[in-house]
Amino acid sequence: MNRTKTGLLSMATAAVLALGLAPGTAVAHGGSGHGDSDHSDDWRNNDDQRRLVRILRNVTEDYRWLKNAKKDGYKRITECIDHPEGGAMGYHYAKEDLIDDKTQPRKPEVLVYMPNRSGEFRLVAVEFISTATEKPSIAGVDFETGPFDKSWALHAWVWRDNPDGMFAAFNPDLSCPTKK
Repeated sequence: MNRTKTGLLSMATAAVLALGLAPGTAVAHGGSGHGDSDHSDDWRNNDDQRRLVRILRNVTEDYRWLKNAKKDGYKRITECIDHPEGGAMGYHYAKEDLIDDKTQPRKPEVLVYMPNRSGEFRLVAVEFISTATEKPSIAGVDFETGPFDKSWALHAWVWRDNPDGMFAAFNPDLSCPTKK
């Protein structure tokens, strides 16, 4: 991996971890998820967005179990990220060589996991991260400000329902496990 990607990933990890511990976490990803322009289930009425969700479910089917994602090179870059008023995002696992200025539906840069009742990590969402100079969009959905300088991000809750919407940053139905 080249130095630029290593540096970007290090910056992203530090920024996301710092933001996850700071009270203003929601600002990092465009708000708490409440009141976003996503309008909850509007994605169901948009052919491009339905197609994107089908593609993402197809390409991430094997990653629903964390061991498969790790085997394919995804590495944990954050602890569980939550927001007191907006729910949680979860634990982020990134595939470093995918983080660049391109957005490819079949290659999400980040997989987001939450533990189930028995403590096993299960895939709940994917996150696209882009270093493009201009704000990207995919399937008609604009990215939000990303977790590190000059980056953009977009979550897609393809394996867990999100009452705030398919593309909201936080899921109010989730919370991070309490630390012992």
